Amino acid sequence: MAKKIIFQKCNFNNIYFLFYIIIDFLHIFISYSLYPKDEKDNKNEAIPKYILPTLIISHLYTYNISDFLAIIPHFIRKAIIKKKNNKITDAQIEENNIENSQLIYNDNRLSVANKKKKIMIYYCIFLAILDFLQKFVFVLYGIIYEGSEINIYTFSCYVPFEIIFQFMCSYYILKIHFYKLQKFSLFLNLGIFIIILTIDLLNILIKHSFDGKMYIFYAFCVIFYSIEYSYVKKILLYGYISIYLLMLIKGFFLLILVLLFSLIMFLVKKQVFIDIGYFFTESKLIWLMIGSIFVKFFLGLFLWIIIDRFSPNYYPFVLIFKEYFYTIFDKLIDSTEYSTMKWDIFVRIFLYIISFIGVMIHNEIVVINICNLGSDTKYFLDLEVKSEEQFATTDNPDIIKRYETFEMDNVNEENEEAKKNDNEIISEGEK
Repeated sequence: MAKKIIFQKCNFNNIYFLFYIIIDFLHIFISYSLYPKDEKDNKNEAIPKYILPTLIISHLYTYNISDFLAIIPHFIRKAIIKKKNNKITDAQIEENNIENSQLIYNDNRLSVANKKKKIMIYYCIFLAILDFLQKFVFVLYGIIYEGSEINIYTFSCYVPFEIIFQFMCSYYILKIHFYKLQKFSLFLNLGIFIIILTIDLLNILIKHSFDGKMYIFYAFCVIFYSIEYSYVKKILLYGYISIYLLMLIKGFFLLILVLLFSLIMFLVKKQVFIDIGYFFTESKLIWLMIGSIFVKFFLGLFLWIIIDRFSPNYYPFVLIFKEYFYTIFDKLIDSTEYSTMKWDIFVRIFLYIISFIGVMIHNEIVVINICNLGSDTKYFLDLEVKSEEQFATTDNPDIIKRYETFEMDNVNEENEEAKKNDNEIISEGEK
């Protein structure tokens, strides 16, 4: 094929990426507005004593409550399925009953279904633990470093790290095989990660941009949710369970963990719950919390739809776009300035663009037909299948001749290699 770079066609499901990005930008704005600020001193900085209560509300309580909103679409979906099932005629039901009665002693589908349900419950418990841990990391940082929260400047090395770790989770958990393009993309993002990490370390050690310990906490957050997303995909593939029911079950087990955490916090640090009461004293904060619950529900819903329709390896698209939205938000609304080397922002933005292209290559949205990199991609394999089907069904002599010429070329190449081997053997014998 003459083309060196091939772009795959867009899918209607790509609209969920747009929905997620819009909802995420709204989520950023609500989270920013939820922090109580001292208007006398600085409008852009939250009051330190309310940071931990805000983290608990934002990362644990509202997220957990948002999972239970899935009960509405779950019952709607259930009613639609029930309505469709009611259209089955009595004759079909009777026929199915007869068939089932004949195989009643040999049919093990019920035991298999019960076994699968138990496995799904274990998976959901594991999901709830991972979900709790990745949100608890932010709260833990607020507990250890009181009055502080994890806040890293945009275009840092953590997004390439997320991309690499998400790819590896898909490889080991979902058993997704890496071909030449996937390996190329993985090493490309690894190189970008090393370069940006070096720049970030210079900013931390020389310019003191922020506390480097944030990276350690955020790395654990990335590890927990990357594993979680891979297991979400695994459950949706093998569990035959809807996204809404999965959110409900996960939310139930997460509620147990959140209540256990709340009990421990109440016994250890009661003042936090007194400060949480402040958020119920103003109608503005109450409406912001309600809005946050609905926004987080749609945020989780669109994310899981993306994972279901595509794969966890598509989530890095969202991560990269979020960085650009964070930059816009920071410049227009937050106006937070970090002490960096200034020139490095352009390098990091450029590397993020390269990383975006790498993710497109990994997911075969862009196929590179250079140095045989794209030979084992789905695009070229589909072309081979179509070519063989066309040859098998066509009467066109030009197509037959082209295929036969291709076959003869391969045969000639094999004959030439055989002759070379024979000559080498003869020459060695003469010696």
